[in-house]
Amino acid sequence: MAAAYSFVSRWKVPASAERCWSEIERMLRPGGGTSWWRNVELVEAPAALRAGERMTLAVRSPLGYRLRVRLTLVEVVPGVRVAARSAGDLVGTGEVAIVVERADAASIVFHWDVETERRWMNATAFALRPLFERAHAAVMRAGERGLSRALED
Repeated sequence: MAAAYSFVSRWKVPASAERCWSEIERMLRPGGGTSWWRNVELVEAPAALRAGERMTLAVRSPLGYRLRVRLTLVEVVPGVRVAARSAGDLVGTGEVAIVVERADAASIVFHWDVETERRWMNATAFALRPLFERAHAAVMRAGERGLSRALED
């Protein structure tokens, strides 16, 4: 039986919402790379950031396992929000939204509702759920720090 998770992460970023959106767009372009988010690799980039496009991400957990997630974009509101369906090791839905805090500061809010597909993760979720949740939080904190450093330049 799949284990269900609901994750909400809020990054406080010292840059305008426009700069944050531009960096997210750059990260998702072919060859754009994800060098500022060391745990996340863009394996397959979308042709454009628009509904119907697909991408594949590989996520390295600090616990040593890797997750492969195929995303299909279902809604894109430029500068504001991207919503997607996920398949692969994590099945569900998610969105990334940019919220203006001030002219020079924004929040990026990630909300994912997913179920794990890997047999070993489902079989051990009763005992390892807290570790999986902490691993997710660590990956997200690393992304927030990396994006903040990238936007300082």
